[in-house]
Amino acid sequence: MRKSQVVQDADHRGYAGTQALLDGEEGLEGYNRDVVMKLAKGLKFHFATQYPNSLLEFGAGTGTLAEIWRARYETSPICFEIDPTLLKMLRSKGFESYDSLEAVQHAVSGVYTSNVLEHIEDDLSALRSIRKILNTNGRIAIYVPALPILFSDLDRKVGHFRRYKKKELIRKVREAGFRVEQCFYGDSIGVLASFALIVLGFRNKSGLGSKKSMMFYDRKIYPISKTLDRFMFKYIIGKNLFLFAVKTED
Repeated sequence: MRKSQVVQDADHRGYAGTQALLDGEEGLEGYNRDVVMKLAKGLKFHFATQYPNSLLEFGAGTGTLAEIWRARYETSPICFEIDPTLLKMLRSKGFESYDSLEAVQHAVSGVYTSNVLEHIEDDLSALRSIRKILNTNGRIAIYVPALPILFSDLDRKVGHFRRYKKKELIRKVREAGFRVEQCFYGDSIGVLASFALIVLGFRNKSGLGSKKSMMFYDRKIYPISKTLDRFMFKYIIGKNLFLFAVKTED
């Protein structure tokens, strides 16, 4: 464990980064919407008409992404979240929500997880647990922080155990019982922003990491980054990783 790291686990369910989630909900609207669109594409999403109640978000937080799914795809993901305050918030927003995967009463056809696995020390066990609740040929879509060299005060403060190497993520997903279809980077310019966090530090009230800085990045910088990603940068570098995989046969 890194110095000053705040860990969330079964015995300490409160999440240290709730304020960052709330700021990101308001400040990163375009970014969050784009993440959901990529996750939906990777899941080959047709659940709204073919598989009602068959999509689950693993680590739903404040429900930011789940609300985008509901608005854009007319489906409400089942939400898994261990933080009791966030769980209550999800339920108040009308989402079927649980604090254990065992409580989900039926298998699902798709699971997505965004910026969650890095919080889990035994991420391989988490991936295996996800596999258990998927139907045959069920799909998983993963979005996580990339590049260990970018590990910053922000990662530490919100309880990250790691940022992922591409090969590491692929290896763990395969080991958990999935066939990886795609893995690529996201937000190429975000690498520079992450280096700035390392050099200048995280200041969530007025500087880097504030809601104002998030809104500026979302509206002015991220559209450029998204364009660069389309022009092959997603295969070279980015501050995050997307991975899409299918459950293999037992």
